[in-house]
Amino acid sequence: MEPSATTGIARISRIFAWLGGLLVLVAALLISLDVLTRNILGSTFFESFELGSYAFAACVALGMSYALTSKAHIRIEVVYSLFPRRFRVVLDVMAIMFLAAAASVLAWFAAQTVYDSYSIGAHSNTTLAVPLVLPQGLWLAGLGWFALTTVWLAASSLLHLSHGRPDLVLREIGVPALQEEILQSSTDANLAPIDIVS
Repeated sequence: MEPSATTGIARISRIFAWLGGLLVLVAALLISLDVLTRNILGSTFFESFELGSYAFAACVALGMSYALTSKAHIRIEVVYSLFPRRFRVVLDVMAIMFLAAAASVLAWFAAQTVYDSYSIGAHSNTTLAVPLVLPQGLWLAGLGWFALTTVWLAASSLLHLSHGRPDLVLREIGVPALQEEILQSSTDANLAPIDIVS
């Protein structure tokens, strides 16, 4: 995979994450307004519970690709770090391939759900009667992009391995070492790097 493709995937993933964050912000605002109106006027107007539920579901799906491309997913690396570099590369490729398979299955079933909701004209059974295809469409967009991202990274990793470039595999999908994480955090915060003594 070319560096520009990696950068492009990361940029789009960041946009999806910002969209997810915006949805959470709007949900928080609606929830706050509902709490205020319930306490002051004795009634709610925004149906924040329903809309907040949709926003949180969409936010998770929209943020998954960003978590992957920024290596923010939780990975247990107690034993991983003890293995030789070559074996860690194999584990990383296996992990991204399994993740791509799982993400593709999730996206497939999400697409079926959205299609079914669209076909029958499903609406929520609340006073808002939200067409379910709308929140489910946002959810599908996040899961679909996540599936595409994982498949792309899996294919890219296999390509790097076939060209004898395990360093690129580790850079794109590997678990960063503690020193690398500290250096990245220092760079992100515009601080001078800290040297860790082993």
